[in-house]
Amino acid sequence: MEDLVMAALSGDDAAIERLLKAGADVNHADGNGWTALMGAAGRDHLDMVDRLLGAGADVNRADSKGMTALMRAAEGGHLAVVDRLLLAKATVDHADGKGKTALMRAAESRRDDVVDHLLKAGANVDHADGRGKTALMRAALGGDGAMVERLLKANPDVNRADGNGWTALICAAAGDVAVIGRLIAAGAVVDHTTHDGLTALMRASAAGHGDAVARLEVGRLGGKRS
Repeated sequence: MEDLVMAALSGDDAAIERLLKAGADVNHADGNGWTALMGAAGRDHLDMVDRLLGAGADVNRADSKGMTALMRAAEGGHLAVVDRLLLAKATVDHADGKGKTALMRAAESRRDDVVDHLLKAGANVDHADGRGKTALMRAALGGDGAMVERLLKANPDVNRADGNGWTALICAAAGDVAVIGRLIAAGAVVDHTTHDGLTALMRASAAGHGDAVARLEVGRLGGKRS
C-alpha cells in the first residue's frame, strides 16, 4: 500500500493514522524501497516518525540504494529526528551502496550539529566509503575547514589512505592553507606518497598554489604552526 509512503512524504498525519488503523503494513516499501519511516525521517516529520516507530516500523530497513531512515535524516540535518531514530536503536554505522554512513552524508552536507551528535553516539569517524575515503578526507578535499576541525576532535587516523594512497593532507593540498596547517598540526605526514608517487607538496605545486607549497615546506621541516 504505497499510500502510506505518500502520506509520510507529504506529512499527512491524519492519513497515516487512518491507514494504520485500517491495517496497512507499516514496513511496506515502494518501488524504490522507501518505507513510510524513511519518508517521514527525510522530511523532518518528527511526530510521524514517533507514530510509525510505535506501530512497529523497522528503523534499520534500507531502500534500494542502501539508505536508512537515519541516513536520510542525517543528510537533511534533521537533528531531532536523528536523535529519535538513535533512541530506537538505529545502526549508526550502517553503510549504503556507496559505502557511506550517516556521519559521512551529514559531513558532506555540512550538517554540523548532526555530525557532533552522531560522533557522540559512537559513529566511526574512520569508516571509509567504497573508494576508501573517510569523512575527513572528503571534508579536506572540499576545503571545508570547519568540518575538518570538527572531525579532528574525534581523533581520526589523520594518515589513513584511500584506495589510491591519498591521505587527507594530499586531498587538501590544492586548497585551503588553514586546512593544510591544521592537518599538519594533527600529525599528518607531509611526505606521504600515493600509489602513483604523488605527495601533497607535488599536488600543491602542480596547482600553482604557492601558499600551500610554503606551508607544506614548513611542515616538512617539522613546523607545527596552524
